[in-house]
Amino acid sequence: MKNFIFVILCIFFANYTFAQGNTKPNTPQTTNSSNTGNNNTNSNPPATTATIAAPYLKQKKEEITVEGILQFQFMNSPLGIKFDELKVRYFVTEKRAYRARGLVSMYNNNETINGLNGKKANVIEGKQYLNLGIGLEEHLKSKNHISPYWGGEVLFSLAAVKLDGTNTDDAQTFKEGYKIHSENTEYGFYVGGIAGLDYYLNSSFYIGTEIRYGYQSINLGNISNTIYSPSGFVSTSGESLGTNTKLDMNYSQGIRIGFKF
Repeated sequence: MKNFIFVILCIFFANYTFAQGNTKPNTPQTTNSSNTGNNNTNSNPPATTATIAAPYLKQKKEEITVEGILQFQFMNSPLGIKFDELKVRYFVTEKRAYRARGLVSMYNNNETINGLNGKKANVIEGKQYLNLGIGLEEHLKSKNHISPYWGGEVLFSLAAVKLDGTNTDDAQTFKEGYKIHSENTEYGFYVGGIAGLDYYLNSSFYIGTEIRYGYQSINLGNISNTIYSPSGFVSTSGESLGTNTKLDMNYSQGIRIGFKF
């Protein structure tokens, strides 16, 4: 899916650039006619010049846009709609904008591990995210409803992870009477390029999509485990989970819906 959206955007930018380079205004043609020896002169009506469409709904200096990500939830989530991210842009010129976006989300994952004699272990993992990003966008000229752009962004992330399990001491296997509690904090950053499209429905509202590709580094933190045995003995341990680094491509998980002030 990511590669498909990336190819679609590349095709659009290529076609857009080609069309812009080959657009030429139509010039009127006039025909001069004269009849030798005749005092009457026949003249053709002046040719009309084709009207060139003006850029549609251009962004203006000092304008602000606010947008969210509209997501349709299904399959593993209850059917519904949610806004999962907020982004603000400020146009310093008609073509250049500074941007800031933030994402706050949380989820709980419940798992069941089958044990002996129909008994089961229950594991609940909860995670809370906070992402904050800043960047720059360069918007291209357009004579229609579409406003393509490209740019760069730096993103910082923070996540708190907690896990609680009953009838297990490692959250993976059944062990009757045991309990486990784990927690750790993850943090990281991302830097990379962005490319996207805005499609203006009218002078104020637009929808769009965006892809991002860049370098990501996430420190998984130091996990702390506390295990409770049936006899009441409590043991604690900790370990470093290390750091994950990679080049990553991602895209808007839904439809960007924005409003222009």
